[in-house]
Amino acid sequence: MSSHDTNKLIRDIRPKLKVNPESYADTTFQALSEKIADDYDAIIKTCVMPSIGETHGLKLRELRVMACLEFYDAPLTPAHIAAMLRYDPATVTRAVAKLEKANMVIKKENLTDTRSFFLVLTETGEALAQLYARRVKTVFMTLESMIEKSMTAREKTEHLTAVYKVSKRTEAMRACADRLPPLRDEEEDDMISAALLSLVK
Repeated sequence: MSSHDTNKLIRDIRPKLKVNPESYADTTFQALSEKIADDYDAIIKTCVMPSIGETHGLKLRELRVMACLEFYDAPLTPAHIAAMLRYDPATVTRAVAKLEKANMVIKKENLTDTRSFFLVLTETGEALAQLYARRVKTVFMTLESMIEKSMTAREKTEHLTAVYKVSKRTEAMRACADRLPPLRDEEEDDMISAALLSLVK
């Protein structure tokens, strides 16, 4: 089934919700976030990556690490990158090893924390990171011009601000989640809620 047929099917179904959307906002955010991430990944893998050419054996994971280093005007540690990209620290470690081997990054001493180090793009790495960023911008601008309604610059800023607020909110919820006790199926919802709220008082 083509994407056009799928979109038409979704429009034709238009199911009516049995619940108040506000009650399940967080689970809806989570589902939409996964869908958005999956769509973006598909676009990057099918349109952006083939347009780059020689990547020296590097995959999307490594390119995203490089883009992160190129994007921020400050030295970053592997821990910074793991937090920004939501990657497992071990995943970043493997990516850094591949980037070092390909001569895309070098390690620099972190004088404030001898247990860590800063990552800096080499000249070759910076060129590839910039190419990747340009291709991402070109592809998404082209795709946006092909859909029925493109967003204005103001709408893009508003959408980005809204998504950032949702991201910060879920980040705070994730931090609180570490403090939750184990939950049992036999407990009533109101008892669970009361027990959880008592933890933050």
